[in-house]
Amino acid sequence: MTSHTFQRTGDCTLTVSLGGDLTASGVPGLQTELKQHLVDTISELIFDLSGAAMLDSSGIGLLIASANSMTRRNGRIRAVNASADILQLFQSMRLVGRLNVAGRQA
Repeated sequence: MTSHTFQRTGDCTLTVSLGGDLTASGVPGLQTELKQHLVDTISELIFDLSGAAMLDSSGIGLLIASANSMTRRNGRIRAVNASADILQLFQSMRLVGRLNVAGRQA
């Protein structure tokens, strides 16, 4: 099971910090909680991937669905602190731009 925390900054930004991998076992619970935290005033959704070593198709699907949701509300999504392996995965899938992915700072 993946642990995660939600933090609001002001009225507009919601950060989801992952404490584990973003895989099929944890996505349903995270998705349910995310829907509860994603109120109308949120215009920026940030996924902090510093605690994730891997993603599977369910995790990628959650990020894409979140991006679609944010686009519909004229908001934006970012995925920050991705490991080199996760960043390479996003690059190979051509999702870096769509999800605004940034790697970990050295």
